Amino acid sequence: MIRDKVIFVNGKKVYLKPYSEKRLKQLVEVQAEIDAFIESNPQATFADIDTKERAKWWKKKADILWETDEPLKEEFFASEEFESSLLKDSEDFFLSYRVYL
Repeated sequence: MIRDKVIFVNGKKVYLKPYSEKRLKQLVEVQAEIDAFIESNPQATFADIDTKERAKWWKKKADILWETDEPLKEEFFASEEFESSLLKDSEDFFLSYRVYL
C-alpha cells in the first residue's frame, strides 16, 4: 500500500487506506448499525448516545479507513478530545474515490 495520504488525529499519525469495494461494503455495514440505532431511537440526540457506543462505531469506521503504526483502542475514540471531524473527512475522501473506471 502506498502510504502517502497521512493525517494526524489527536497527535497520532494515521494513514488513509485506499478505496476498495470490500472496504465500502464494510463501511456500509457499520452505517447500517448506526442507522438502525437512530431508527429505533428517533428522539435521541447526539448527546443522548452513550459515549462507549459512539466510540465503538467510530473505531469500526477508523479500522476500515485508517492504518496506524499502533492499534487505536476504543478509549482513543471515547475521549472528549477525539477529533471526530477528521474521521468524517476521511470517510468523505474515501467515498470521493468510489467511481473510477
